[in-house]
Amino acid sequence: MSCESLRKNKLDELFETCPRRRVTSDDRVVVFSDLHMGNGGRNDSFRHNGSLFCTVLERFYRDRRYHLVLNGDVEDLQRFSLRSIVHRWESVYHALGEVAASGGLTRIAGNHDLDWLEGGPAVSLIAMLGRDHWPELFIDTVHEGLRLQCPNGDIFVYHGHQASRWYQEHNNTVRVLLRYLANPLHISSPTVAADSRKRFKVERCAYEFASEKKILAMIGHTHRPLFESMSKTDSVLFEIELLCRSYPESDRQAEVEARVQELKVELEQIREIEAHTGNHESLYRENLLVPSLFNSGTVLGKFGMTCLEIEGGMLRLVYWYDSSRRERFRRFREHTPEPLYDTGIQRIVIKEESLSYIFSRVRLLA
Repeated sequence: MSCESLRKNKLDELFETCPRRRVTSDDRVVVFSDLHMGNGGRNDSFRHNGSLFCTVLERFYRDRRYHLVLNGDVEDLQRFSLRSIVHRWESVYHALGEVAASGGLTRIAGNHDLDWLEGGPAVSLIAMLGRDHWPELFIDTVHEGLRLQCPNGDIFVYHGHQASRWYQEHNNTVRVLLRYLANPLHISSPTVAADSRKRFKVERCAYEFASEKKILAMIGHTHRPLFESMSKTDSVLFEIELLCRSYPESDRQAEVEARVQELKVELEQIREIEAHTGNHESLYRENLLVPSLFNSGTVLGKFGMTCLEIEGGMLRLVYWYDSSRRERFRRFREHTPEPLYDTGIQRIVIKEESLSYIFSRVRLLA
């Protein structure tokens, strides 16, 4: 199915029919995606950052009364039974319940937890037997998308797998292969994040849809954090280009030269990291890049996790990491970390901008 057909069908329908939530300048919203919670075994990708995620929920977002949006692939129901996930990560579900009681919780389904929408075997009556004794899982119905209605425009939050019908049509087949072939052989799950061509297709489709609608799109699925349609590499290249354009007329050419040299070093470091992660694709090829696409990244980062925050009319891309771990690479080393009390966990604001300014640029450039 072409991206054009998709816009006219699936995404248009979802945008018009999904629930809406008003967001004022007094509200706080945080969006996480792609937890892929499993049973705690060696095939469970979440176990690396499970404690980090739980602590951040309890010590930061709960106390500040953020509304939490979980944007898909919360449980990996293709690989693991819901019962095994709940029993292993009971502390996480308690933390989710506490955040929900404080600021509210919205669940959105992704391709790895489509059973919540389709009533698949992971949420059948047999699978849910004994749920009365489980921690409180969810406050509201699991949705496929969410429209955040801000004073300056709408933010369309959805997982991103809707760029292809393949996930809906073959969900049952994928579940059988992963549970009964990949799990015993300890083969990792094939994700779109590992395929640069598919990743770029998803991001490009979301970008085009949001730009045409003159809205902001927040997705997950590709596991790659994006802010204003730009990855980390894009942001550095964009700043270098602006500095080069300003250089001939600048009365501070020495400062411009020094900054360009810093950015060149930073770009080399980023590309060294990208050589390990395989994240190379870019939307930067646009003549006028519309700042319409945002991606909260993933909780499964090797050294930390990313999310998107809305607070006081500002939109932020945030990186969380545990400073007690050895880190050969830290992707956002040029930013100043903020400690989370005495936990050893650090918070870094990678990028932030006012929503009014972002929406103004979207309207003018799209």
